[in-house]
Amino acid sequence: MVKGIAAEPVRTAWRWTAQPRFLSAGNFQMKKSEPVMKRRSSRIAAALATCLTVLIAGLGLASPAYAAENSGCNGYACVKIIGSGGRVDQIQAYTNKWSVLSFYGHFRLWGPGFAYNTADRDNSHSLIHYRKIGRTFASGSQFCVEAYRKNSDGTYSRMGLPCVYTPIS
Repeated sequence: MVKGIAAEPVRTAWRWTAQPRFLSAGNFQMKKSEPVMKRRSSRIAAALATCLTVLIAGLGLASPAYAAENSGCNGYACVKIIGSGGRVDQIQAYTNKWSVLSFYGHFRLWGPGFAYNTADRDNSHSLIHYRKIGRTFASGSQFCVEAYRKNSDGTYSRMGLPCVYTPIS
């Protein structure tokens, strides 16, 4: 160090406050304030959480407030319709994990004015087949899913037929 030149103090995450804390008559000590980094990081975390919430809502990943569902299972198959009242936004087909963990075959999803077959494949309990509908149906409309297991001779065996009805509540 060069004589006559004072070194700059090192900056840290702690700040010293100017208010003295008296320990006894004529004796006092400077008090440490709360860490600057702690306050700054909590502000950054709050700002990131707000941005993430806005982003999720803006992308439409949050579930709509009106959504409701009817669902049911029979044999290997489960069906779920999602929407509100008589409006059906989506129908889903999936394997009933309480009956079987997986099967090789396909699902048939059907209801008023539509029918859809999935491709033959290994249908594990975590796989969900769905079809967007986006229509309003009369009260009491029936929506069903059939599970078909492919046999070794190339034929199919129906392994479940659950149905649900509108209105969705």
